Amino acid sequence: MAGGAPVTAPLSFYSPADSWLHRLDPRPKLWFSLLGVLICVLTTRTVVLIGVLALTHAVLLAGRQPPRSLVRLWRAMLPILVMILVLQPLLAPGEGPDLWRVGPVRLTEAGLLTGLHYALRVAAGAFVASLPVMTTPVNTLVYGLHKAGLPYSWGMAIGLALRYLGTVGELYTTISEAQQARGLSFSRGGIVKRVRAAAPTLIALIIASLRLSDSLALGLAARGYGLKRQRTYWRNISMRPVDWLAVAVITLAFAGMLPFLR
Repeated sequence: MAGGAPVTAPLSFYSPADSWLHRLDPRPKLWFSLLGVLICVLTTRTVVLIGVLALTHAVLLAGRQPPRSLVRLWRAMLPILVMILVLQPLLAPGEGPDLWRVGPVRLTEAGLLTGLHYALRVAAGAFVASLPVMTTPVNTLVYGLHKAGLPYSWGMAIGLALRYLGTVGELYTTISEAQQARGLSFSRGGIVKRVRAAAPTLIALIIASLRLSDSLALGLAARGYGLKRQRTYWRNISMRPVDWLAVAVITLAFAGMLPFLR
């Protein structure tokens, strides 16, 4: 993977744009993600998670990231967030008076607040981690990971995973639509029947994914990938003064949150 046009997938979250955020070196954005995820994991205060989520949205929108890509990520996370909001208060209600109770199942204010906290932690962590992916082409992201000290093979693996995640999703959509056109229904019957109906689609998806990985391996071998340990690049990246300024601003912004973590 040596330069060229930005690599995007049909279902990729990356949106090309000519903005200061897209022009930044990938390393400041990776630094933003690392610090943001650490803050989300370490904090016990919901207001900090709301602050991280708001800061990430503000940075993305200021960087001319299309709002539809933010909405798409919210939609992708919605089932997980709803599951957390529903199950956490019921399975771990915590202390305090009952707001609702049926037999052993009880609901408390503490349980609801804990569920909200965990849902916000997942949402904030997902948006913070997605910022580099949303604003950086996959090939440039691989360069950034390698320049940050990650072995090139690891960066390549991460880049390929990001690249083909959308391709596999597109394959699933194509296969399921083709099978529904032949009379297969995923909406009839109970849960067991629906799972059985989805089995042919999953089998076809696995076979198509194996073929895709085989073609990818042949393509990499044909291009001599792995023959030389020393990598060469058609287009290289380097930190500019504005990138170092971004690193400093990001560090100060998250350092300002440290007193409020607990």
